[in-house]
Amino acid sequence: MKDLKPKIQHPKNATKFKREVTMPEIKNREDKSASENAKALKHVFKSKMKSMREEKWKNKALHGQYPKILEKPHYISPHVDTVTTNKWLSSNFKGETEGLLVAAQDQAINTRNYQKVICGQQVESKCRLCSQHEETVDHIVSGCEVLAKTEYISRHNNAAAYLHWSICKDHDIEIADKWYEHEPETVIHNKDNNITIMWDMPVNTDRTITANRPDIIVKDSVNSTCKLIDMTVPSDRNIALKETEKKCKYKDLELEIQRMWHMKTVVIPVVVGALGTVKKGMVENIKKVSERASMTEIQKICMLGSARILRKVLSV
Repeated sequence: MKDLKPKIQHPKNATKFKREVTMPEIKNREDKSASENAKALKHVFKSKMKSMREEKWKNKALHGQYPKILEKPHYISPHVDTVTTNKWLSSNFKGETEGLLVAAQDQAINTRNYQKVICGQQVESKCRLCSQHEETVDHIVSGCEVLAKTEYISRHNNAAAYLHWSICKDHDIEIADKWYEHEPETVIHNKDNNITIMWDMPVNTDRTITANRPDIIVKDSVNSTCKLIDMTVPSDRNIALKETEKKCKYKDLELEIQRMWHMKTVVIPVVVGALGTVKKGMVENIKKVSERASMTEIQKICMLGSARILRKVLSV
């Protein structure tokens, strides 16, 4: 029976790409067939077209802001783990959610600021909730005072609860099978290995310390170690600043616990941008928290929280 499957027409496709991309003449290799040379030429032109599209995207004043955050030296690029930041794209997000998040990263969401500045509409550009600041994507997902009291806390607690669940699993503590069913207890103690896990609990100290309530404290009496773990989901532009801020914030508590409990104490900040940007070193920080925890899973939790916030606000 005759093969009805159409053959790939490499010479035809190569000619098509050559028309669309201006490049110097590439000589064919004599030791290759015409089809092999055309296939190689097509690959070169496809790579060139991809680079051209990326460059065009980055040069856009509005939609190119996110790639600038990741790559341009005058932004935060030296601190961004680009590979880990983009891993969420291979997660099993629904198409609608993935499209919303990509649009948010490109600032192509129908916020009031977008309507006024980009679309030229005669509308009030202040936030529809707080009425204090321009309603941009960044403001909605990480800067609104009204949302800070509810939605940001919920997003933060979900990510921190996943870390707490992972730590409990590491130490064979009986908890829910799924992290999203897990409700952290204030204090959990495993008598078998003398591990104490505290959730959102202030530490009583001999001298007054204002910042005495990290999200999670893991006290290992056998190895005389203590981990102070704090989760934060800031604007993607502030991930480097927030890590430094968390280390400074809990430094006094770290020193006081070392003195009182005679334990080697370390502050471990876990920082993920509201739209998924991950700072260099965060993967290592996650492993210090728990061998079971996944950076991509935390990123996914934070981004789904941001998607939910965007939908709620834009529907008001």
